[in-house]
Order: sequence, then structure tokens, then C-alpha cells
Amino acid sequence: MKEAKTLGWRQSMERLASEKDTLREQLASIERQLQSVKEESLARSRKIEELEAKSAAELAKAKTDAEAFVSAYRADTEAANTRAKEISAAAEVKLSCALNHARRQSRRETLEEVHARGFDLSADIEKAKTLEEEAAVLLSDDDDSPSGSESGGDKDEVPEEEVPEDEAPEDATPE
Repeated sequence: MKEAKTLGWRQSMERLASEKDTLREQLASIERQLQSVKEESLARSRKIEELEAKSAAELAKAKTDAEAFVSAYRADTEAANTRAKEISAAAEVKLSCALNHARRQSRRETLEEVHARGFDLSADIEKAKTLEEEAAVLLSDDDDSPSGSESGGDKDEVPEEEVPEDEAPEDATPE
């Protein structure tokens, strides 16, 4: 009986030792799995931190680029507005010169017509021609700009108007 009890205890001890070894192996396996999960978690955390840092850097770069773009746009807009004002002022001066030129040319033509009818206005005609030439020079100086255009006709050319012979004064002298 003693031997049977001893044999039963030995079998129990062997079974317990076997279970103990099995449990140790399971514990070691679980510890390895836990360590693997910890390493994966740590790697994912690093990857997330890297992505966050990269995203923050890209966001900062995008903000800087946007600010530079807006700044360049504002500078371009300012330059365009300034250029538009300069062109407008130049166009006003040119228009004023062209208007003065047209008025003086009209006055000269009127004086020549009056002279052709027999009145001696040569001094007034010469003065009008001089003023007209000065206006034409001012106008041609403005024509050097890219938006300038030539006035029609030659500035020295005087249009001849036909005066019927029966209306011409008797003391008119041709020039």
C-alpha cells in the first residue's frame, strides 16, 4: 500500500512536473509574443511620429510657399497698377498734345484760307506753323513710347482748298 501510494504520488509529481514544464513553455511563448507585440507597437509609434513630423514640415513648407505666392502676387499687382497709372498719364499728355496740334493745324488752315481770299495774314500763318511744328515735335516725342501712334499726314503738308475763280479776291497773290 505504501508502495501504491508512493507510486501514485510519483505519478502525480511527474504529471505536475510535466504540466509545470508545459506551462513554462506556454509562458515563454506568450512572453515572446508580448515582446514581439511591444516591438511592433514601438515601430508603429516611431512611424507615426515620423509621419507627424513629415506632415508638419510639409504643412510649414506649404504655408511658406503660399505666403511667398501671395506676396509675389501683391507685388505684381502693385507693379501693374503703377504701370497702368504711368500709361494713363502718358496717354493723357499725348492726347492733350494731339488736341493742341489739331487746334493749331485747324487755325493755320483757317488763316491760310483767309489769306487765300485776299487778306495778308502771312505773319499769323508763320506763327501758327511754328506753334503747330512745336506741337508736332512734342507729339512725336510721345510717339517714342510703345503705345504711341503717328498723326495722319505730313506736318509740313498744307492742304490746298480749291477756291472758285469768281470768289477769289482780285488783289490775292499766290504763294
